[in-house]
Amino acid sequence: MADHDSRERYLALAEATIGAYAFIASLLEDLPVPVIVPDIAQVADDDGDPADVLLALNRVRAVIEDEPISDYHRRAYEHMLLDWFAAYDVISLVKAAGPAPWRLDVVEFALNRLVTWAEVIENDEQDDSQS
Repeated sequence: MADHDSRERYLALAEATIGAYAFIASLLEDLPVPVIVPDIAQVADDDGDPADVLLALNRVRAVIEDEPISDYHRRAYEHMLLDWFAAYDVISLVKAAGPAPWRLDVVEFALNRLVTWAEVIENDEQDDSQS
């Protein structure tokens, strides 16, 4: 029974990680200077190399520094991206090494932090004097 529950949780978190990537992609497209990243689902469907997606998202970390946004929002994007990488790396480890409870907890924790940063980006009306 516990193995089935772990498998279900793994599948839900893997799906949430992919969904979070799509959400990040939409936030990046809404930047003052839109940033486009590869569609992760399309890359998977085309049997593409997932490394292309990871490298593209990593490049965004440098590109975001040139966006005309507050330092506060730059840091929010940086943290959101790092949390996605953490979730992706650990969910990949789960696939290879098994769904140990702490691994699944780490993925869930990273995705929760990511959501918090995304909410900051979407909802915060902070002006530049507060950054």
